[in-house]
Amino acid sequence: MRDIEIRVLENLDPTGALGQRWERLVQTNPASGFMQSLYWAQVKKLQGLPCFHIGLFQKNELIGGTIFYTSQKRNGAGFLIAPEGPVLPWQNKSLVEHSLQLIMDKAQSYAHDLGIMAMRIEPRLAPPLLSALREFGRAPVDLVPQETLYIDLSASKESLLAGMKHKGRYNIKLSQRYGINVREDTTTQSVNRFYAIMRNASARNDFPLEPQAFFEHLATVLCPAGHARFFFSEHEDDTPGALLLITYGIRATYLYGGITNTKRNLMGGYALQWAAIQAAKEAGCSIYDFYGFDQFRAPDHQYARFSQFKDQFGGNVVRFIGAHDYYFLDNLADAFIQVINESGVIAGEKNANLIGSAR
Repeated sequence: MRDIEIRVLENLDPTGALGQRWERLVQTNPASGFMQSLYWAQVKKLQGLPCFHIGLFQKNELIGGTIFYTSQKRNGAGFLIAPEGPVLPWQNKSLVEHSLQLIMDKAQSYAHDLGIMAMRIEPRLAPPLLSALREFGRAPVDLVPQETLYIDLSASKESLLAGMKHKGRYNIKLSQRYGINVREDTTTQSVNRFYAIMRNASARNDFPLEPQAFFEHLATVLCPAGHARFFFSEHEDDTPGALLLITYGIRATYLYGGITNTKRNLMGGYALQWAAIQAAKEAGCSIYDFYGFDQFRAPDHQYARFSQFKDQFGGNVVRFIGAHDYYFLDNLADAFIQVINESGVIAGEKNANLIGSAR
């Protein structure tokens, strides 16, 4: 394992030779996904989030690594976060342990300069937890849903329909009888139309929604690269719903979607999903990911209200280990001292203000 070299990769171009090699590694790794792509890194940079890319090389060939994201304001207490990463050959236990240690050491060597105290990883690995992650603790939050629903797209369209619940098939056919048309759009101009629908759905169903700038950045990068497309259900002059699909490697991801109060009885949501599933299959994807599911329908679960709808399309429940944190102890102590010092400064300023007010 001594022949493995670790390097910091700066501003890697996804169309260059090394960038293409990284993209192939990510696309062919079932434990990774589009959030480890160089295209997603470009989206995050447009959002103002710094990226820290580490590559692992064996005999000068790129064999793995990870892209970390972090916030602008860290003050020694920041995190390096790798959603769907690191990208490693997880089936090779000894190689994974050695590679992961190299990544941990490299991240820690930059911790002080980056102002971070920990790293968070989130590979799409099924339980139980690998021994290589024994030094990591369970994170309080996940960026990637820990449980989701996969549809196997290798089946024929007829088999996909047959694999759905009766209500799913019925409502797809009902939407067709009602005359719902689904239009696909890969232009950045579609964001305004999409966001208006999502804002309406978010207000009605009380779910959090990213700011419009997030979708603008996403469309600017991913649409021209062929990794994102918008779908709109249409009836006469109305647009009852919209959906955002990400296609990357073997997996297509239903990232966002919603319907308005207009013509909800026409089953436009079912028409959108069926159009997206077919488009994903035609794009060469073998998995359709509903990106979040709760098989037990717990009332307080963030996906509870959407899971009943998603369940109508069939598929298999998939569960991951979730996000895990590794703390750099020396930096953790420094972060704690800094917080104490800043608290003292703030307290002093408040006292001074109080004294000034008393005068």
